[in-house]
Amino acid sequence: MKKATTEHPLPGSDSIALPPSSTAGFFQTPPRLGNQFLNDLALRRVFERYVPSQIRSLISSDLSSFGARVLHPRVLRWIADAEAHPPTVNCWDVWGKREDELVTSEGWRKLQEMGISEGIVSIPYENAYGEYSRLYQFFKYHLWTGSCAYVTCPSAMTDGAAKMLSAHINLKFETSDARNVFKAAYNRLISRDPGYAWTSGQWMTERVGGSDVQNIETLATFPPVTQPTMDGPFGIEFANSALGPWRVNGFKWFSSATDANMAIILARTPEGGVSAFYVPMRRTSPEINSLSKSSFSQSSIETSHRQRRGSDLYSDRRQPLTESNGILIQRLKTKLGTRALPTAELVLENARAYLLGHQGQGVKEISIVLNITRIHNAVTACGLWGRGLAISRAFTQVRSIGGKALVDAPAHIRTLAENHMNYQAYMHFTFFVVALLGVSEQPRNSQRQLENSQAYTGTTSGVVPTEPSATLLLRLLTPVLKAMSAKAAIAGLAECMESLGGVGYLDSSSPLDVETNVARLLRDANVLSIWEGTTDVMGNDTLRVLKGKTSGAVIDAFDSWVSSASTLWEDHADLAELGLRVLDSWQNYKALILDNTEQSLQAQGRNIMNKLGWLVCSILLMNDASRGGSDHLFPISQWWIRKNGNQEHTNVLNAQIYKEIVFGMEQISKPTFAKL
Repeated sequence: MKKATTEHPLPGSDSIALPPSSTAGFFQTPPRLGNQFLNDLALRRVFERYVPSQIRSLISSDLSSFGARVLHPRVLRWIADAEAHPPTVNCWDVWGKREDELVTSEGWRKLQEMGISEGIVSIPYENAYGEYSRLYQFFKYHLWTGSCAYVTCPSAMTDGAAKMLSAHINLKFETSDARNVFKAAYNRLISRDPGYAWTSGQWMTERVGGSDVQNIETLATFPPVTQPTMDGPFGIEFANSALGPWRVNGFKWFSSATDANMAIILARTPEGGVSAFYVPMRRTSPEINSLSKSSFSQSSIETSHRQRRGSDLYSDRRQPLTESNGILIQRLKTKLGTRALPTAELVLENARAYLLGHQGQGVKEISIVLNITRIHNAVTACGLWGRGLAISRAFTQVRSIGGKALVDAPAHIRTLAENHMNYQAYMHFTFFVVALLGVSEQPRNSQRQLENSQAYTGTTSGVVPTEPSATLLLRLLTPVLKAMSAKAAIAGLAECMESLGGVGYLDSSSPLDVETNVARLLRDANVLSIWEGTTDVMGNDTLRVLKGKTSGAVIDAFDSWVSSASTLWEDHADLAELGLRVLDSWQNYKALILDNTEQSLQAQGRNIMNKLGWLVCSILLMNDASRGGSDHLFPISQWWIRKNGNQEHTNVLNAQIYKEIVFGMEQISKPTFAKL
């Protein structure tokens, strides 16, 4: 085998072949990532499918600019810092006093601030675009995922907590004190000001189980107050709101977003069973009482570094002296991925809390949060996957094998194209569910909803149903999407890693390498099939919806949606033939559900869920193909339906179609790089 050599001119000779060294010889040109908002064909297609042109014209500039900002060298340095310096905890000071100082990296804090200021959580609550506000939020979220070092985890729980608290602000059975506290917390959760905004945790998991919350051991009690403090009967939390009357004691086994300002938790009450509670992380220190009697004002007391969180560590703002609200960090978890994210085991000792809703309704209450975080989970899956594919595309355009450009290697391009076809299916599925969420959150028959439906029906007509079907389909499809997108993204990112060869397996946290580090994306993605419910748990949840109290309404809503969507491909002969297969599959699926009991179907939960997801993706891909605009859209539908429908699929597309699926006609030789 001939060794690789290179020619280096030497004095007195024309040239001479020399062996390579550490500083001489061939060096691979590093791939450069382009702006995904401009270069990701699936993202562009889905964006145009679900967002009306009038709204696109208003938000495209921000999304395009953000697509460049997430690749700015400063952001890459923050990612590298967050990865290289995972969180630590100092539980004791040198005098033996318990302090629990949580130390996070500057990169983590800066990325957290960037996400807050960009509106990653706040956009849907500002509601500037009605039912399309959620789509705007999650398209931006998709671009952010590959560059955020997983600050989207607290973002997801913050979003869920905000939605949950918003539902309690005006409930008459809540006390006025509780409503005021919830309102104050809600305003902070949805703020774009990093110095004012809060993040939230969500603590359910205990040693007895994660998804099996019925057996949790943490206990909440409502003891009578015998010694009122000078600040009121229950004390004051960090934000100058009254602490809640409930005392929570117990242990939480997995608690992500340990640096949050508050948490929604589940605890058992003596009489009411599993209930949901609002718990602030900190409260004013008793020392403040004696100091307030002196000539010093409360505002003149500066919080110590160990008591600051987020941007307060580097600001000049003076805050009240605070202490933990009975929440102790036993230890931080060591994990395969999400290393920058502080995940801890927590001890709760008389943590003061407010009950959310009624006793015994904790599972119902927390489901509000879960339905939001599971959608975040799916968008994260697609976001990481999309970034991995962007790296694969960029590498393909600079790498040569055997004297041939990798972009012209048929086997490589076909494999890459199939990864892109899977990705496109899940992008449609994900943003279809996001669209359902957007519709479901708008007041029914509101003037805003009527105006939107009149102005924009041409964009998603026959695809996104109105209420009440939107809410029914949202409940059915959220667990399906969560589970299937996670598994698909993990597999897709493994292919992205392999497409780079040995370099893809390297896991460097250097700022020079973090941009194209697929290994980081893959290890982070592996949590997605576990967090917020494993695949089998999601299968059981899907089955519970299909066979539960509202099963008739849910199946009717899905049946109606299938019928409406099928009208879009009736005039396309090729699609109509595929459509008949899909419609037959739906009828067989419906018969399976209706003709069997839930108990008899339990062992098939995962398969039933996967089949439903395949049906949804098939319909969405065919609807997209019916719009035209590209030669590769029908082949994608055909490939998906035959391959994933367990039908024989032997046709091989020509090389140009594969290239178009990966790069698009305009980008095969001219990628669009981020402008920094």
